[in-house]
Amino acid sequence: MKISAVIQGLSIATVLLVAGLPAYGASIFINSPAAQLDDDPILDIAGRPGDTFSWEGFIDTTGLTANLQSFNAFAVRATDEIPGFEIEGEDTTELQQFFPNFSTQFSVDPNSALDGIFIGNRSGPPGLPPNYAGRIVTKVTITLGDQLNNDGQVDYRLGISSAIDANGKDVTDQFNIVEFEVQPASVPEPSSIFGLVIAGGFGVFLRNQKKKVQY
Repeated sequence: MKISAVIQGLSIATVLLVAGLPAYGASIFINSPAAQLDDDPILDIAGRPGDTFSWEGFIDTTGLTANLQSFNAFAVRATDEIPGFEIEGEDTTELQQFFPNFSTQFSVDPNSALDGIFIGNRSGPPGLPPNYAGRIVTKVTITLGDQLNNDGQVDYRLGISSAIDANGKDVTDQFNIVEFEVQPASVPEPSSIFGLVIAGGFGVFLRNQKKKVQY
């Protein structure tokens, strides 16, 4: 089975399972600039071709009953809108004490809308203890491409495709999915630009009049 198909299935399953998760479940999260900018339910990042955006990645094992022994994290993106993807600090000294085994994989699936695929695998022992919260990626940077559009479709998705605790229990469904859309930054209307120019010119006129009064 293709990796992209597994990830797509996970995103659908997560939506269905979310209602049954504990109030304080495990999670992954990022401090990206994504925000709600339009009417669709997907968070957005607006920019122009060549713009870059960076964030850190974190994990929280609240709600688990045993050490998180291993997990696979994925990040998939639409390369026509997000051609650039860089990741730094994904195997720090702190993480190595929990997960001595670490590997990454980059691939492309031309049959998927989210065709750029990154997979990171971590495994112990000892793994992360329950109720741990900390950083798992120091910096992720994306670069926007020249085919930006506001189509209401997910352009970047981050999640956990597999998570096993120290008892051999599959706890993948305890983790959430993070996703957002990238879209063109809005361009001011010509009338708005004209108004700013007029306001600026009027400000200069007032300053000149003030100087005349002082003299």
